[in-house]
Amino acid sequence: MKVRGIRGGVLLRFEMGDDVSSVESALQEVRHLLDGNVSIEVGERLDASLIEPVQRAVVAAGGTLKDLRPTAVPEPQRGETVIVGRTVRSGARVESAASVVVLGDVNAGAEILAADDIIVLGTLRGLAHAGAAGNDRAIVWAQRILSHQLRIGSAVAQGAGSEEDASGPEVAQLKDGQIVIRPWTH
Repeated sequence: MKVRGIRGGVLLRFEMGDDVSSVESALQEVRHLLDGNVSIEVGERLDASLIEPVQRAVVAAGGTLKDLRPTAVPEPQRGETVIVGRTVRSGARVESAASVVVLGDVNAGAEILAADDIIVLGTLRGLAHAGAAGNDRAIVWAQRILSHQLRIGSAVAQGAGSEEDASGPEVAQLKDGQIVIRPWTH
């Protein structure tokens, strides 16, 4: 059981594996905190037998069992952009719950997977999967896109451009369900 202070009292939160004896033991250690308002945070699998020892300990300490609260479910956090400060070598794999920025090349045999965009400040020769979490608006941007396999969302493109095709940065994005690579302009 975890105990933390909240405005106007304390909050008790049961943990997996808590039983009546472990709760009673924890309550003995914090009995000096139970003389005010006490709230209990309950998850979806609450063992109701755990509340009775809490109620007895709070009454014995002169406190008040104020309420039962549902466990707060945290909002899913967007990942942070992964920045790779070097060339990604063959056999390496870089993953991100957000975007990936590579300050170098991505060699053939390397893989880059990102929930959002992939930006390569060099030549992209390895596999790139932007929008891996289903983001069809993700893009792949590189100085040169020469990848044998490019994925955006659920779309896949195979093949590689030639070394002479482009004279500047390129961007790949979905258009009508197909991956389109075009020169990048500001």
